[in-house]
Amino acid sequence: MLRAVAYRSVAVAGMDAARLERIVHGAQRFNRMAGVTGAMLFDGARFLQYVEGPDDGIEGAIGRITASDEHSRLHVMGDARIDTRRFPAWDMSCLMQPNTVLDRLFVAHWGSLDHALDEAGNPVGGVLLLRRLMG
Repeated sequence: MLRAVAYRSVAVAGMDAARLERIVHGAQRFNRMAGVTGAMLFDGARFLQYVEGPDDGIEGAIGRITASDEHSRLHVMGDARIDTRRFPAWDMSCLMQPNTVLDRLFVAHWGSLDHALDEAGNPVGGVLLLRRLMG
């Protein structure tokens, strides 16, 4: 069984492209070794990250994330066991997004990392919104 975690946080002041690139490259190196896949979204001030993989890999990734001084106000939005990877090809890229996109993802349902739909059939669960965004 695998584990998936989604969290949000606030970047430290002065987060520039070079700092962001160092964060992403460090995460990519660790995640390849740990069998973790995922993605990071950034709007210039806030992060949203989704990671999935084996329990020990996720524990290591979360340990690195919580120890980082590159962000604060970390809030786990979802943490669940999953049977299969939902995003097996993601390599922890960082996508710049407008703040309105992150606002929508921040209020999405992440509790069980489910695939919730509204009455009209539109995705409201965080995983589905993220999948739609990432293509």
